[in-house]
Amino acid sequence: MNDWSARIVSAMAFACLSLVLSTASAAEPAPAHHNARVSLDPASGKVEVRNTITLEAQDRVTLRLEPTFVVESLDVDGERRAPDRLGDFIAVDVGGQGKHTINLHTRASLATQTDHEQPPFLRADGGFLAQGWLGQPIDRAATYAIEVTTALPHIAVLPGRLQKETRTNESYTAIFTSDGADSPPVLITGPFEVTEKIASLGQPHVRIRTYFHPELSTLANGYLDDTARYIEHYAKTIGPFPYAGFAIVSGPAPIGIGLPGMTYMGRTVLTLPFIRATSLPHEVLHNWWGNAVGIDYATGNWAEGLTSYQADHAQAASRSQDGGREKRLEWLRNYAALPTERDQPVTTFQSKTHDATQVVGYDKVAFIFHMLKTHLGGDVFDKATQRFYADNRHHTASWANIKTAFERESGQDLSAFFDAWLNRPGAPELALRDVKAEGQHLAFSLIQTQDGAAYPLTLNATVTTQAGEQQTRLTMDQKNQSYTVTTDAPPNALSIDPNFDVFRRLSKNETPPILRDVTLNDATRLIAPGKDASTRTIARVLAEDLMQASVPEIQALSALPQKGSLIVAGLKADVLAFLKQNALPLPPKPLDLNVQALAYVVRETNGRTTLVAMAADDHTLEALARALPHYKRRSFAVMNEGVVTDKGTWNPEEGPLSVRLD
Repeated sequence: MNDWSARIVSAMAFACLSLVLSTASAAEPAPAHHNARVSLDPASGKVEVRNTITLEAQDRVTLRLEPTFVVESLDVDGERRAPDRLGDFIAVDVGGQGKHTINLHTRASLATQTDHEQPPFLRADGGFLAQGWLGQPIDRAATYAIEVTTALPHIAVLPGRLQKETRTNESYTAIFTSDGADSPPVLITGPFEVTEKIASLGQPHVRIRTYFHPELSTLANGYLDDTARYIEHYAKTIGPFPYAGFAIVSGPAPIGIGLPGMTYMGRTVLTLPFIRATSLPHEVLHNWWGNAVGIDYATGNWAEGLTSYQADHAQAASRSQDGGREKRLEWLRNYAALPTERDQPVTTFQSKTHDATQVVGYDKVAFIFHMLKTHLGGDVFDKATQRFYADNRHHTASWANIKTAFERESGQDLSAFFDAWLNRPGAPELALRDVKAEGQHLAFSLIQTQDGAAYPLTLNATVTTQAGEQQTRLTMDQKNQSYTVTTDAPPNALSIDPNFDVFRRLSKNETPPILRDVTLNDATRLIAPGKDASTRTIARVLAEDLMQASVPEIQALSALPQKGSLIVAGLKADVLAFLKQNALPLPPKPLDLNVQALAYVVRETNGRTTLVAMAADDHTLEALARALPHYKRRSFAVMNEGVVTDKGTWNPEEGPLSVRLD
């Protein structure tokens, strides 16, 4: 996600948070209704909006309007008013309690906006008007009927139900209406080719469309088929699809944004072969979690984690047929790389601002849902999410609503579970002690060694006996508990949590170094060996893109902070010379130096983690810099001809929760 798309998502979160805070002590006002006509001229970047806003209110109403939109006129119940404007907001006096009509006429000229600026923008290759373009009252949700006309070849699309569309020789006009009260809509336009599929899912038909730039048209049918399949699956698993249609829209920037009944992805992103099996199901599922069921941001964003679990984790489990073990291990490795001072309770997570927040708000929250499923069983888990959806559809929901749904379906008091996992940072650290086997009896103790109280855990254990494997389930709610397991035959080995079903802090043996060990460390420093200024600049860009922040550069290892990690980046000859001079680890086997570019992470004997990135020339080093942020969960990446040709994670050693008895 690039900078401006992150700001869009943050603005959406802020809008929803403002609504939550403004209505915390009073009933939520009835939605405002927008009846708008919009005219777009992509050639000149000009936008004109004539909007009639109907709402129940009294005294002053505050509208949010992007500063780029100039107010041509404003009247309330037929009386002209001078706008009282401050930045993004317009205060309007509407008079006494009752139904009022605000007519708002605005214009904007967006021709100066570029790829590197925040929306709104309107250009020949596409346009994006974010939520502030319409003039929405900030204290309530919205319904709408919007007619938009744009010059061809541009075609416009909004979230909602497509009621009508017409084309002339020069223009395109469409009318969209809301499926229910929601956030004010974005408006997207571009020189699109439209492909459509009507999906019948045992419910009202769902219109699925691609709005793709012409060079992407051959991808349309694949996206339509996969989207229909995902919608059908989630409708059966959770509940009816909440909107009349779903659109996949291509845009000029390399991003991905989920919107009600829509996802907006960069045109280069859509061509990537894995997107239909990764990002697409995630964005489709957001129609249930985060859109149809809104997020009470004031008490924590639960939707990214639940979506990650039911989409990303489920897809990974399906592809690898390992039940999601590798995905869970990836999440635990990410968490192991998170410095304790950057950890936070999941209730403080609102949106992804950097990798540290993603580890907590996506990975840990997804793991919380996995532990609920492990503890309660898949059938109860599915019924609880179905209840949560049915009870909260088209409402804002919190963690408390999730707890209520799971308690009602399970018949259990889950207060201890939710309190431990939501309201404190950290994770349990487990140790296996005093393992003894006598005949067909196996005795052992489990210890939680972290600071603070014990976490309530449901642990799966595998006992290998002379007759085969035997599975058992352990419940742990104390910091030191003893267990005895009766086996079918004399035991040979014991493994606790072999499939990584519990969110815990892994031992060093279980966590081979990955790029995130370096990128999450605030004390990381850069060394760019060599004297060429352009190469050193590329090395600095590589480090800053990885760290998502500026990175102090040092000239010698002696200047590295005590707990610091190191990035060594530059041309291959300079980097290898520096590594040898300073006795730093060379590329581990089986990595081959005879490649055009290479990056790898090693954990040195003193505990320091070092990331080495080197390339044959500046051009290849720039390509490596662009690629590496996508491989933070890996231990190494190899590049040839500007393409990553190999990547992977070092094999872990056997962890402290496994022991052999023979």
